[in-house]
Amino acid sequence: MNHEQILCRREGSVATIVLNRPEKLNAFTFRMLAEIHAALDTLPFDDLRALVFTGAGRAFSAGDDLIDMGGTDPAEDIRRGHHRLVTRLRGARVPVIAALNGYTLGAAFDLALACDFRIAAADAELGDVRVPRAMCSMSGAAFWLPRLVGLGPATEILLLGERIPAPRALEIGLVHRVVPRKELETAVAAFVDRLLALPAGALGAQKACVEYGRSHGLAESLEYEMTELIHGFGREEWGEAIRAFAEKRPPRWR
Repeated sequence: MNHEQILCRREGSVATIVLNRPEKLNAFTFRMLAEIHAALDTLPFDDLRALVFTGAGRAFSAGDDLIDMGGTDPAEDIRRGHHRLVTRLRGARVPVIAALNGYTLGAAFDLALACDFRIAAADAELGDVRVPRAMCSMSGAAFWLPRLVGLGPATEILLLGERIPAPRALEIGLVHRVVPRKELETAVAAFVDRLLALPAGALGAQKACVEYGRSHGLAESLEYEMTELIHGFGREEWGEAIRAFAEKRPPRWR
């Protein structure tokens, strides 16, 4: 499928979606969001092992395009575009990696926070710049940020509209890795290789357990984790894990 504002490619079991409006710092439009959803619709998630988001040029994304966003019904457009994307990524049983190659602001900050892992170029800047533009967050920043960095730092970042340099973002736990810009692609590929070396079923189950525990109490979460564990005993990868342990060799995951 041809897209105008994104690129989508798949190499083996890894898919990459590139935000592709470099002349506009990859600013979101509702068309771009629709294209992302269309790309996700075509990906074979049963065979996928990792999903990477990144941006073309010098930005991950500057956030929503305030001049040329498009759309006709703000509430419905946001629900169908931004909100649905966040919930799809959280519900996907594959790890989602944000490769932050530059500015990651506003709605793009929301997208990055919804990913499982964030790997940033050293000169990237992250933040929510909406309050200085007479707006507030609308697709997850106020939900995710206090859970990641604590209420105090999150309040300062959100209310002051601060941009956080990547090294500082690493210090406060906002990103997982920071590397020189020229090494970002290699670093992301190496990180994906680590994920590919793990059993896919168990990886997806563990992500699901984390997601479930975020919105349920301890007793319910314990039951959910146990159910996922027992379900995993029926997967071939569990059999391979036992054989590898008995034979004192590394497991060979399919």
